[in-house]
Amino acid sequence: MWYVIWTSTGSEGKAQELIGQKSRRCFFPTRKINKKIKGEWKTEIRPLFPGYVFADTDDIEELSNFLRQAEGFNKVLDTDKEFYSLYGDDESFIENIYNNDGMFDVSKAVVEGDNVRVTAGPLVGMEGSITKIDRHKRTAYLKLKMFGQVIRTSVGLEVVE
Repeated sequence: MWYVIWTSTGSEGKAQELIGQKSRRCFFPTRKINKKIKGEWKTEIRPLFPGYVFADTDDIEELSNFLRQAEGFNKVLDTDKEFYSLYGDDESFIENIYNNDGMFDVSKAVVEGDNVRVTAGPLVGMEGSITKIDRHKRTAYLKLKMFGQVIRTSVGLEVVE
């Protein structure tokens, strides 16, 4: 089962190494974005959810106890009664990113009036999550319901028409 671990922003790689010792699978999702630097488009890779690492484990109690003793600040997200595990659409979303080497790649879309139709990439079928498109920056802004809360993030989007 997938669980969400909170860590300091920028420490996702170190947390992944640490958590990987006590879990079946562990990763922090990344995203490709295109950025114009000195007149040229460059591809950058950044965390999709800064400060969050995902771990697949059957023994979340053991992982949580291990993290409490580890150096640095890592915490398994929880509710008042239990650790927060991903299920349903959240689990499918994370599993799809994991199966794509942890990368949320740049999508391609066509804009028809006020409607956006994503033709290729991980945003296919997620058009309802797009809140804004910045064609100049080649970016789509998303509003996702994850970990029991609303998360806002941005991903790469090429508008081809």
